[in-house]
Amino acid sequence: MFIIVAGGGIAGSTISRRLLDLKHDVVVIEKDRDKCEELYAQTGVVTVHGNAKNIEVLQEAGIHRADAALAALYKDADNLTFALLAHSANVPRIIVKMRDPAYEQAYLMAGASSICDIHSMFTNKVLNELESPKIKIITEIEQGKAQLIMFELPGNLPKQGIKVQDMVKDPAFARDCVFAGVIDEQREKIVVPRGSDRLYPGSKVFMVVGGSGIAAIEQYLENMEESG
Repeated sequence: MFIIVAGGGIAGSTISRRLLDLKHDVVVIEKDRDKCEELYAQTGVVTVHGNAKNIEVLQEAGIHRADAALAALYKDADNLTFALLAHSANVPRIIVKMRDPAYEQAYLMAGASSICDIHSMFTNKVLNELESPKIKIITEIEQGKAQLIMFELPGNLPKQGIKVQDMVKDPAFARDCVFAGVIDEQREKIVVPRGSDRLYPGSKVFMVVGGSGIAAIEQYLENMEESG
């Protein structure tokens, strides 16, 4: 894909590097000339020196042929302007970094197809680390309506393991929880478990959960450890 990134700061430069690694064509718009030169020297990414809120700069970057536009500027007001200009250029996918949740509706009206809520992500991460340290939140889904999580099964689980179909009979997994995958240590890849598959001590499990799912799974893991 051809992707335009507004902002060459920490967020913009980090995502640009990852996108380049994934073989996407990337152009970064940055108003600080030194940052432009540094980004190009370090990664080889194409940079355009200028203000991402200026339509002429966006045209120079190739906004009208972009498959996606990423707003990674510091201020929400600036990201909002960039999103609106990208939308006017008919960019099909517009992803924005949001600091203040009060901007969410404005972003949607400006054509944002995906919103990364930095405030909520930080809050949920802190609360999860404090309240549910056994569970790691990988990412939020649909602005926090669900979350992709990962947890490791206790080491005191019987060596023969437990079948997925038996595991999900526990009330903890009847509350908006869906298995997304399990890390296969031998093949070093994530596989989608079936009902008859067994999970073993130390298995790393990925699940999509709703609001009450994390607390229920946390209690389930504690019960497993106590029963051992």
